[in-house]
Amino acid sequence: MKKTKNLVKAESPALKKLKTAAEAGRRGNYHLAVKILGELISETDAPTEAWLLLGRSFHAIKDYSRALAAFNDYIRQRPHLGEGYFFAGRTYLTVGMPYKAVPFLRKALENPPGKSSDLQATEFKSKTKALLGTAYLKSKHSQAAVDILQSAVEEAPEDKRIYRAYLNSLMVRGIRLCGIGDYELGLQMLRFVQENRSEAGMGESTLLRLELGRAARETGNLQEALEHFTAALKISGGKGIGDRRIRWSRASILMAMGKSKEAIKEIDIIRSYDAEVPDLPWNSELVDLFMIKAFLETGEWQRAAESCREWLKQRQDKPIIRALYAEALRNLGNFEIAHNHLQRALENDPKALEFWYADILVSWEGKDYKAVKKALKTAKSLGGDSDLITRFEILCKARTSDDTPSIITLLQNAIRSLGPEPELMYALAEAYLKVGFLEEALNWFKKTTALKADHQSAWLGQIAALEALYYSGEVPKAAESLASLYVSYLERWPGNLNIRRDRASFLLKTCEYADAASEMENLLIWEPSNPSLRRVLAYAYRKTGRYREAAVFLKALLKEKPRDTSILIEYSGCLERAGAGNYALEVLEKARELFQSTAKKQEAADISLALGILYYRQNKAEKAFDYLREAAAINTKDPRPYEWMAAIARKNREESGHYEKEAKRRKNNAK
Repeated sequence: MKKTKNLVKAESPALKKLKTAAEAGRRGNYHLAVKILGELISETDAPTEAWLLLGRSFHAIKDYSRALAAFNDYIRQRPHLGEGYFFAGRTYLTVGMPYKAVPFLRKALENPPGKSSDLQATEFKSKTKALLGTAYLKSKHSQAAVDILQSAVEEAPEDKRIYRAYLNSLMVRGIRLCGIGDYELGLQMLRFVQENRSEAGMGESTLLRLELGRAARETGNLQEALEHFTAALKISGGKGIGDRRIRWSRASILMAMGKSKEAIKEIDIIRSYDAEVPDLPWNSELVDLFMIKAFLETGEWQRAAESCREWLKQRQDKPIIRALYAEALRNLGNFEIAHNHLQRALENDPKALEFWYADILVSWEGKDYKAVKKALKTAKSLGGDSDLITRFEILCKARTSDDTPSIITLLQNAIRSLGPEPELMYALAEAYLKVGFLEEALNWFKKTTALKADHQSAWLGQIAALEALYYSGEVPKAAESLASLYVSYLERWPGNLNIRRDRASFLLKTCEYADAASEMENLLIWEPSNPSLRRVLAYAYRKTGRYREAAVFLKALLKEKPRDTSILIEYSGCLERAGAGNYALEVLEKARELFQSTAKKQEAADISLALGILYYRQNKAEKAFDYLREAAAINTKDPRPYEWMAAIARKNREESGHYEKEAKRRKNNAK
C-alpha cells in the first residue's frame, strides 16, 4: 500500500472510496481501511483491487484468516496477475505454513504483476524468489531453496536480506548433505557461509560452528574441527563448563588428535559439574560413548543417531552402540529400524535384559505386537522384571483381543495389583468406550491425563466420550464440560483441524456464535476457499450482528454462484441490517428481472417475498404489499406472504383478518 497513484484512474464514487482506503493503509490506519473496503465490497460493484487491498489490510492487523480469504477472492477474479499469489504466499509464510506458501509463490513467479502493483516487474520477481526460497527452506526443500535464492541474489545483488536468506539456505543445505553422508560438499557450503556471513550482516552462530566442526571431523580435518568447536564453546558462553555437549565434542577431537592430556582436562571440567561422570582411564571410544549419551540426555535424537551411525561405520560394532542408536531412532519414530538395531545387539549379547526391555518398548510403540510377545517371552525366561512383563502382556491382550468384557476385568485387576499406570488406565478407558460405558470411559481417560498430561490419545478419548454424552442428552452438565475440554485440548494441540471443526459445530449448536465465528476463522486459514465454511461463518457473523462482514463473504459466494437465490436473499438481508437498505433493494430488483422468466417458481416467489419484507422495513408499505401479493400469486401454497401482509396491516391498524385467514388456510393445506 505504499503507492496509490496508479491504483485509481477515474473519479467514480467506488474508485474514490478505493483511493480513500488505500490512503488510510498508507498512513498505517489499517482498521479504517478494512472498514472502508468492507463497505465498498459489500455495498457496491467494487473494483477487483478492493479485495487485494482488503487482504493486505487484514494481514497488517494480523487477521490472517480473512486476509487469505480476501486474497483467494482476488485470485479468482484476476488469476493471470501475480500479486494475489504473492501476498497469499507471504501470509502463509507468516502463519508458519510454508508448504502452503510454495504453490502460491510459484504461481506469482509465473504471472506478472498488474499495472497497479507497488513493485516494478524486476523487483517483484526478485522479492517473490526471496519469499519462495524462504518457503522452500522452511518446508525442508533445501536444494530448491538454494537454487531459487541464488537466482534472486543475481537479480538483486545489493539486497542484503535476500543474500542473508541465500546464506541461510546454503547452511541448511550443507547440514542436510552432511546428514546423508556427503560431508565434502556439505563442508564446502558451510565454509562459504562462514566466510561470507559478515557481508550479509550475520553474526557468529553456535549452530554453524558446531556443524562445521562435525563436518570437518568427518572429512579428517581435525585441527579445523577443533577450532570450530572451540569457537562454538566461546559463543555459547564457555566460562565454567559452558555447553557440556560441546565439551565432549572437544574432548573427542583432542583424543582423535592424540592430545590425551588436553582431552582429560576437558573431561575434568565436565566432571567438576557432573558427579555422574566417572573417573576412568579415558580413551577415544569412551569419550565418544559419553558424547552420544550426552546427546540422548538432552533430547538431541538426530545428533545421537548420526554419532551412532558414524561409530558403526568407523569402529567395531558394539551392542551398546546399537542400543543407543535404537533409543535415538525410537524417539524419532523410526520403530522398525530401531527394532532391527536391537536385534543386532541381541545377536551379540542375547542375555542382556536391558536390550530386551528396549525391544519391548520399541515394538509396542511401533504396534508390532508379535515382536512384543516374543520379547516378553524371552525376558520372562531370563528372569526379567515380573511387573513390567505382566503389564505389557496385559496391554498386548487388550490390543489384540475381541473379548472386550474379559479385557475390562483383566485391566481392572492389573491396575489393582500393579498400581496406577497410564497405559493400563488408557487401555481400560478405551475398552469402556468400545462397549458404550461412556461415563466410566470418561473417568479413566481423565485419570490417564492426570498422570500423563501429554497423553494426546487420552485427551481425544475424553472428547469422544463427552461428545457422546452431550449428544445423548442424558448428562445435564456435559455441554459445559465439553466446552472447557475443547479449549484445553486445543491449547496443547492447536493444529488438530478435526477437533476445531467439532468445536465449531458444538458452539453453533449451543448458540455461542461469537466463539463459533472465532473458531471458524481459525479453520479459514487452512481452507480459505471452502464455500461451506464461508457460508456458515457468514451465518455466525449475522448472529453476532456483524452484518457487513457477513455481506463481504456472501458477496464473494454470489460471484461464484450468481443464480443461488438463497445466498442472494441472505446477502440482501445483511446489507439492509448494515444500513445499506437501498442497495439491497437495488440488488433484489435486478435479480427479480433476471430470474423472472428463468427461475423456478419457489425461487421467484422467494425473491418477491424478500423484496416485500425489505420495502416494509424501509417503511414503504404500498410497495411491500405489491411484492408480497406477487409472491403469493407465484406460489399459491406458501403462507408467508399473507403472514407478512397481516403483520403490516396490524402495524398500520388496518383490517388483517382476511390475510390471517388465508395464511392459516395455506398452512393447514401444507400439513
